[in-house]
Amino acid sequence: MDVVIAGVGDRLEEERGRLGFKKGEMAQAGNVSASAYGNYLRGERMPDVAALAAWASAGVDPLYVTIGRRMPTLLTPEEEFVLGGYRKLDERGRAGVLALIGGMQPAASTDVQIKGDVSQVVHGGMKVTTPMNFTINKKSRK
Repeated sequence: MDVVIAGVGDRLEEERGRLGFKKGEMAQAGNVSASAYGNYLRGERMPDVAALAAWASAGVDPLYVTIGRRMPTLLTPEEEFVLGGYRKLDERGRAGVLALIGGMQPAASTDVQIKGDVSQVVHGGMKVTTPMNFTINKKSRK
């Protein structure tokens, strides 16, 4: 019984085109035979982890090939350290880290401009804690 993996072959070909490889070069980059590569393209077989890892070394996005979602940009070692530590924290610790990061961000602008020739309507449960100034310009009619 043949297993059909929807879309893997199309995405593998898309990655091949993005990298500018010929089909034989793509098979070689994944350390697979030309016939195995053909099976992947037809959706008859799924590439194994070894092939996906080899293609990843050649620039292929293995997450995209397998599930159709692009892999996020790789993190720097410092970002990996921070993210790894964050994931080990309990709920209270995570809240503390988020509060710390939020407190270190530049202050958001409090200036809001609402412009329009006719009118503007603002909807929502907005709590205003700073003074608001409104200027209404009347145009002279001819």
